[in-house]
Formats: sequence, C-alpha cells, structure tokens
Amino acid sequence: MSIHDPQPGAGPTMRPAGAAPAEEPSTGELLKGLADDASTLVRQEVLLARQELQEGLAASAKASALLVAAGVLGLYAFGFLLYTIGEAIGGPRWLGFAIVTVVLLIVVAVLGLVGKKRLAASKVAPEKAKAELQTTATELKEEITWGKPQQQPPGR
Repeated sequence: MSIHDPQPGAGPTMRPAGAAPAEEPSTGELLKGLADDASTLVRQEVLLARQELQEGLAASAKASALLVAAGVLGLYAFGFLLYTIGEAIGGPRWLGFAIVTVVLLIVVAVLGLVGKKRLAASKVAPEKAKAELQTTATELKEEITWGKPQQQPPGR
C-alpha cells in the first residue's frame, strides 16, 4: 500500500504508508537486517552443499555400478581364459586343467604370503595421536598442579 505524494516540479513519488519522508533505519534495525541476511546466506550455502553432495553421490553410485559390472565380467573372462589355456595345453584334458590349477595355486600362495607380510608390518594404531594425547594429558596435569593453592605453614 503506497501513498502518492505529489511534489511540485518533481512528479509523483512512492513511499510506504506511515513512513516518514526522510527516516533512516536505526543501528539496531541495520544489525538485525545484517544478522537476517547472514543467516539466510548460511542456510543457502548449506542447501547448496547438500545438493552438490547428493549429485556427487549419485554420480559415484552410477560409476561404482559400472565398475562392479566390469569386475564381474572380467572375472568370467578370466575363467574362460583359464579354460581355454587348459584345453590348449594338449594331451589328456585333465592334464591341461591340472597344470592350470597348479599354476593358479602357486600364484595364490605367493600373493597370500606377500599380503600376510605386509599386513603384519602395517600399523593400525594411531601412534601420533596417542603421543599427542599423552603430551596433552601431561601438560594438563602440570597446569592443575600449578593452579592448586599451595599449603602455607600456619602464620606466627
């Protein structure tokens, strides 16, 4: 709702009803507006981050599904390759498959031993965080000790 306030020579101007012609907002109103704008901006940034995260996760899920399908088909292809090698070795059919099986078992054993060695050598415990925690605890104990009032001998 606006009131037309014609001024001579300037043409009609629009101003809100009940507002003084030269009224400036108070400092409190400016600060309230600033806080409202900041909260709106933060809310919109959170919504944007959420939307970007959802889109990224959807794309990652599609890519992961393609990689799983490729892995399954690769596994089937590897099986057919082993079958072909077993047939191509020649001689009795069972001998070709036996040779392929022995080679695969040797590869599995080597990979298993290497993996076991690396697993034993890996450290899962967070050593740096543990050391930092101990340092912090020691410093806090010292602060508490220095902060306690010292026992004074009874005055004479």
